[in-house]
Amino acid sequence: MTVSLEGLPVATDRAKRAGERYTGMILLAATMIIMTVVGLFPLLHSLYMSLTGYRPSDPDKFQGFVGLANYADAVSDAQFLHSILLTLLFTVLSVGLSLTLAVLLALLFNVRLRGFTLLRTIIIVPMLITPIAVGITWRIMMMPDLGVLNYVLSLVGIPPQPWAGEKASAMASMLLVDAWQWTPFMFLIIFAGLSALPKSPFEAAAIDGASPIQTFFMVTLPMLKPVIVIASLLRIVDAIRTYDTVYIITRGGPDFATDLLSIYLARVNFRFFSLGYGAALSWLTLLIILAVVLIFVKYTGFMRMVNEKEAR
Repeated sequence: MTVSLEGLPVATDRAKRAGERYTGMILLAATMIIMTVVGLFPLLHSLYMSLTGYRPSDPDKFQGFVGLANYADAVSDAQFLHSILLTLLFTVLSVGLSLTLAVLLALLFNVRLRGFTLLRTIIIVPMLITPIAVGITWRIMMMPDLGVLNYVLSLVGIPPQPWAGEKASAMASMLLVDAWQWTPFMFLIIFAGLSALPKSPFEAAAIDGASPIQTFFMVTLPMLKPVIVIASLLRIVDAIRTYDTVYIITRGGPDFATDLLSIYLARVNFRFFSLGYGAALSWLTLLIILAVVLIFVKYTGFMRMVNEKEAR
């Protein structure tokens, strides 16, 4: 009896390809299960809690299902609305200030001079420091009587400033701290993008007699737009979630002048222990972040740039 092995290699290849088709799923299965348990379960549990009146510090209060009552209360919560406006203002000013400083620093360090490599390394140090350490350091520096900032100002004849101790200057002080810590992050991204730009457009602009300012606005800035958009998007999401430094320095004060969303949420959940209401506020905060990101993506043409990049 003769057995034909003619089709055996083809069948073996097909079996091998069929096995490879599921290799990635098998290797990722354990990770996906862990991520589902660690990430999805708390998310769904917080959604359920947002529909209840759960408040362990007040056992006499009704703890069961209340529907959308927490969300209705949040819409009429003046302090919550105040925190939203403060957070949006903080985000716009913080990202705008950091972006401006980062672009200026990137243009400065794009000039190859001796010692700039060391300075570039020193500049990125603030972003490597933990936010709690940053908050403690700046809180000491901003002390009205013993702080080093007022001491430096006194050397040039400027009277002491209240910094984070007064309502009028507290937000500006927080913006100063935030820009000091996170401008290096945006600087690194923009400097990398600037260094990767082709030289020919700049040479053409120089031949046409364009001034440095014209070259910046007509050549550099349009070519840097994708990098700036990505850096700004990352920074926006991070600025909305700012908590550590503001809590360490001001605790949301004075007189709620720096009561950002994250500070208010922490107070509701971990000081008042109104966990049901706090969960509802957390979900509303998530929706606010998504709305801000979607608006930013829409009006900056981010998706169009991604599609053009993929089409190349």
